[in-house]
Amino acid sequence: MIDRTIQPPIYETKKPLIIKPVSSQLNNDIPVHFLQAGTQEVTRLEFIFDAGLWYEDKPLQAVLTNAMMQEGSANYSGAQIAEIFDFRGAYIQFVADHHLGTISLISLNKHLHYLLPIVEDLIKRPSFDANEFETLAKRRKQRFLLENEKVKVLCQKKFSEVLFGNDHPYSHTVTVDDFDRLASSDLANFYQRSYHAANCQIMASGNMDVSLLELLNKHFGDLNWGGVKQFQQKRTIQQLQEKQRRVVKNEAIQSAIRVGRLMVKKDHPDYVGLQVLNTVLGGYFSSRLMMNIREEKGYTYGIGSSVMSLNEAGYFVIATETDKKYVEATITEIFLELRKLREELIPEAELSRVCQYLLGEFVRDFDGPFAQAQSFRAVNDFGLGYEFYEQYYQLLKAIKPEDLQLLAQKYFDEDDFYTVIAGA
Repeated sequence: MIDRTIQPPIYETKKPLIIKPVSSQLNNDIPVHFLQAGTQEVTRLEFIFDAGLWYEDKPLQAVLTNAMMQEGSANYSGAQIAEIFDFRGAYIQFVADHHLGTISLISLNKHLHYLLPIVEDLIKRPSFDANEFETLAKRRKQRFLLENEKVKVLCQKKFSEVLFGNDHPYSHTVTVDDFDRLASSDLANFYQRSYHAANCQIMASGNMDVSLLELLNKHFGDLNWGGVKQFQQKRTIQQLQEKQRRVVKNEAIQSAIRVGRLMVKKDHPDYVGLQVLNTVLGGYFSSRLMMNIREEKGYTYGIGSSVMSLNEAGYFVIATETDKKYVEATITEIFLELRKLREELIPEAELSRVCQYLLGEFVRDFDGPFAQAQSFRAVNDFGLGYEFYEQYYQLLKAIKPEDLQLLAQKYFDEDDFYTVIAGA
C-alpha cells in the first residue's frame, strides 16, 4: 500500500525535445516548412497569407474576405464543401487576424489527394457571390450587435482605442454601420491583392507522407499564380492622454475593468522576464491577483493579467469583471499588488513555484506535432529563431527575485497605466 502521509518526490522539469522544421520551396518560390513528427497518419496544412487587418482599406474587409472564401468557389458551393469535408473526417478553418489570413486543413494523409484540389479551388477561385455575401454580412452584423451588449467587449474595445489610437489597425474601432458600407466587390479587390503566391507561405506538420511536397507543387506551385507582395505600411501609435476612461452601460449587472499599458514585444530582452513577473501577478490560478481579489476579498469570480506581443507593438493588460459596487475597491487592490512588486522582493518559494509552473507550460508547448508547429510559428512570425526558446528555458532556471523587482520598477509604475471601466 502507498503511504499517503509521505509526499511523493518532485522531479525537475526537463527541457522538451524541440523538433525543427525542414524548409523547402515550391516551383513558384512559396516557402514550405515541413515539421515531421507524431505517429498518427494525420497532417495539418496551414496556408498563411499577408492578408490581415493591417492591409485593409475599409473596416471588416480582411475578416469578411477570409470568411467568404469558404462560402463557395468556382466549382463548389458552400454546402458541398461542408459535406465533402465532413464525409472525409477532415477539418478546414479560415481565420484572419491583425497581420495574417490563414486557411488551415487537418486531414488523414490518405484523403489529402482528394481534398487538396478542393482547397486549391477555395483559395484560387472563390466566387464572392453577392447573395452569399449579403447573408454572411447579416449574420456577422447580428453577432456583432450581440457581442457589443457585453461589458467585457465594450471595455476591451475602448482599451485598445486608448492604447493605440482610433486609426490604428490594433484598435477595435469597427461600428455596426461598417457592415453596410462593404460590398462583395470590396472583398474581391482585397482578395486579388492579398491571396496569391507572392504573399503566401505553407506550414505542414504531422506524420506526413513523403509525396506531400509533390502534391503541394501540383496544386499550389503554378508559376502563373502570381502577384505583387504586400509590404506593411508603418502605422503610428497615438495613445490618448487621459489615463482613465469609462463606457456607460446603465442596464449592466456587472462592470468590466481593464488596467494596462504599452509594453515591449517578444524580441525585447526584457520580454521573458516580464512573462515570469506577469505570472506572479496574474498569469495563473494561484497568482497574487487571484488570491487577493477573488479568494480573500470575493470581488470577482476571476481576474488575470497578460503580456501580449503583436508584430508591431506589445502591451500589458489586467482584466476582470465585478459588481459595480466593487469597482473602485478592485482597482485599488490592483495597484496595491503592482506597488508590492515594485517595493518588495518575491519570496523564493513563490518564485520557484511560478517557474515550475512555467516550465510545465513550456513542455506542453512542444507536446505533439501540431504544438511543435505552433511553437515554430510563434517565433518565425516575429522574425525570431529557436534561440528564443533556449533563452527562455535558461532564464526560468536562473531568474532571481531581484531581477523581477527591477523589472517591476521599470514597467509597473502606476503613472504609466491606463484604466478603462465599462458598465453602470
